[in-house]
Amino acid sequence: MTHNIATLLILIFSLVGIFVGVLLNRAADNLPPPARRSFLETPRCPYCNSPRPPGEQFGIVSFALRRDKCHQCSAPLKLRAPLVELGTGALFGFLASRFEFGMYLLALAFFTAILILIAVIDLEHKLILNTVSLPATIAALIASPVVLASPNGALNQLNWNLIILSALGAAVGYAITFGIYWLGVLFLQIVNRNRATKIDTVAFGMGDVKLAGLLGALVGFPTIISVLVWTILLGGVGGALIIVFQYVRRGSFARDTVMPYALYLILAGWAYMVFRF
Repeated sequence: MTHNIATLLILIFSLVGIFVGVLLNRAADNLPPPARRSFLETPRCPYCNSPRPPGEQFGIVSFALRRDKCHQCSAPLKLRAPLVELGTGALFGFLASRFEFGMYLLALAFFTAILILIAVIDLEHKLILNTVSLPATIAALIASPVVLASPNGALNQLNWNLIILSALGAAVGYAITFGIYWLGVLFLQIVNRNRATKIDTVAFGMGDVKLAGLLGALVGFPTIISVLVWTILLGGVGGALIIVFQYVRRGSFARDTVMPYALYLILAGWAYMVFRF
């Protein structure tokens, strides 16, 4: 691939990524509760419930035109919208710069978008929706001959036996994190035994368990074990940074701070798919 064609591919993928970011924002607005609207329905303002006009549905355009408030009630629009569009565009451009155009690049871009959507909804609502994670897991199993193969593999060279490794990776990822989930529940019961104010949130929820199953389908077995180890390491670094931040801000840290693991799962899984470490 010549330099000019490669540059054009990166530009096209970046623009496609921005448009995909618009769709991700729509999904992040419509899918979570309490509304749970259809993906096709026009997003609404969470404050006055008025439908968003087209200009407010494109984050970059809206903020560039200084239309960063709802046209109806003047409530501020989320900065998340342009950040997701720009971030998705940047990631798509990065993927296009790293891999040649083909099945692997298209599959990786698709699952990158899915993981971004899961991360955004989890950060905002502390939820990982079954309507996203379960269909994505099925898609990952179907796409495993592409995702688990060489990035430069041809269509006639696909190894359909990789579906077995994908399914095994999904099962192992689910089983390990399901065990961690129940250990968290048991630990919570012990901690709450003598507490006046009960803690009702665990670090690993069932949404994280299903996310681990999705990542297991994407990276296969035994790689999912390595991904989970990296997740724990990243979680440790993240936890240390949270403690330092709390000390700097308040001079102490809250011992009952709950640290969601979904973002670390996503980072570890996506890094393997891209860098094959």
